[in-house]
Amino acid sequence: WQLGIFGGGPGAVNTAHGFSKIKVLEPSIKFDATADVLNFSVVNGAGTPITITAVTASGDCTAITLADTSLTPGETTWVAAGAGTSCSDLNSGDPFTVTLSITYQQKVATGTVSHTETGVIRGTAE
Repeated sequence: WQLGIFGGGPGAVNTAHGFSKIKVLEPSIKFDATADVLNFSVVNGAGTPITITAVTASGDCTAITLADTSLTPGETTWVAAGAGTSCSDLNSGDPFTVTLSITYQQKVATGTVSHTETGVIRGTAE
C-alpha cells in the first residue's frame, strides 16, 4: 500500500527530457484522463526566429496539433496531442510516456538550416 506521497497519483510531477532549443515547459504538461488529451507548451529557446515544420509523436500519444508554428525567440505555443483517438485510454493516476520529435527551420546568413530535436515527456494522467 502507499501513503500517496511517493506514488505517481494525480499531482505528481510531469517531466520533459532531451530537448535543448525547443523546450517543453514542464509546469504546462497535463494529460487529461477524461478526454484522453495531452496538452503542454513549448518555448523557442533557439535565440533566433524559427518555423516548426513537423512534429511526430510515439508512445501514449501519436497525433500532435500546434497553435502556432512560427515563433520568435522566447515565444511559446500551445501543443495538443490526442485529438480523436490518438492518445491511449488512460485513467487518472496512470503513467504516460510520449516521445516527441520537433523539426524546425532557422534562418542563417547563407539561407535556412533544418534541425530536429527529440525528447521524452513523462508523467501521470489527471
